[in-house]
Amino acid sequence: MARAAVLAPVIAPWGDNLPWGISASLVLHMMLAATLALMPIPKRPKQMQEEPVSVEILTPEQLQPPGEAKSPPAAPAAPVPVTEAPVHEAPPSATPPPAMIRATEMLSARTLADPRSRQARADLATLASDERMVQLCNLEAMDQIRKWRADFQPERVVPYAMAEETISATSITASGAAFRSRRNWYALKFTCELARDGESVTGFAFLVGDPVSKEKWDELGLPAVH
Repeated sequence: MARAAVLAPVIAPWGDNLPWGISASLVLHMMLAATLALMPIPKRPKQMQEEPVSVEILTPEQLQPPGEAKSPPAAPAAPVPVTEAPVHEAPPSATPPPAMIRATEMLSARTLADPRSRQARADLATLASDERMVQLCNLEAMDQIRKWRADFQPERVVPYAMAEETISATSITASGAAFRSRRNWYALKFTCELARDGESVTGFAFLVGDPVSKEKWDELGLPAVH
């Protein structure tokens, strides 16, 4: 809110007890001052409430015209009592993200050892090292999700659906993966550790997220069917 400057009242340097020996010149000045005081004061233009004006607060020295005697200092204002602001307790910290599920038993090796996986083993042998590691981790992810919840039937994993996976010599981290189950896609996050030769999974942790909206499937390259 704009604040207007407050002017202290100007006290005239004369009073009722003025000595009789005052000069005629001073009397004429007093009469002129009295005449000016009786003149009507022009009205200030009405201030528009819609356009508040910021008014600078001036000190008494700045308001005093040059060469004019200074007005006596105004009495100091009464001290304003200071009220301490209430102390508010800090809001509780944000809920930490759910912890990833760490598998206690690796399942992909057993799945590949099944006679019915003969073709899958042959296909893995034809892949480059990095791609073979990715496929092994994808297979581990599907086996672990299926064991974790029987109502999920994972049939495909895309580790780079919403964010590129990170591949090192013996591990893969997929923070923006997705898997398909019963014709729906779900967000997935996993970390996969592999043996030095990259031929088997030695550690796995995962976290299943929310279903992926069908409107985003094409954008993310998530096919509805094989």
